Amino acid sequence: WKEYLSGWGKSTVIGRGRLGGIPMGAIAVETRLVERIVPADPADPNSREAIQPQAGQVLFPDSSYKTAQALRDFNNEGLPVMIFANWRGFSGGSRDMSGEILKFGSMIVDALREYNHPIYIYFPPFGELRGGS
Repeated sequence: WKEYLSGWGKSTVIGRGRLGGIPMGAIAVETRLVERIVPADPADPNSREAIQPQAGQVLFPDSSYKTAQALRDFNNEGLPVMIFANWRGFSGGSRDMSGEILKFGSMIVDALREYNHPIYIYFPPFGELRGGS
């Protein structure tokens, strides 16, 4: 197992591994609270670094873009992908709407539509899939 882009879009866990010796991509959700660090704006002397909490099981703009990018990369590498479906949905707050959650969420749909290799979806016991996910 090798995690992919672990320092970015932390509410989604993405990596490459082997299942029964077959190489494949994997997409899962982080169920715990994670923190997103927004760096200070170097052009603004009054700007400060901010730490924003992100709830588990929710797709935020950064994690949605990370998921779409991973799907494109896995497709280009010819890998089947396993999606561990346990999402409560996309974030719907005003901060995330201005952060283009709809744009990045639709990129996931486009990447799935264009995927040319097997896609496996696993619903874990007591998992959730709701809210537009």
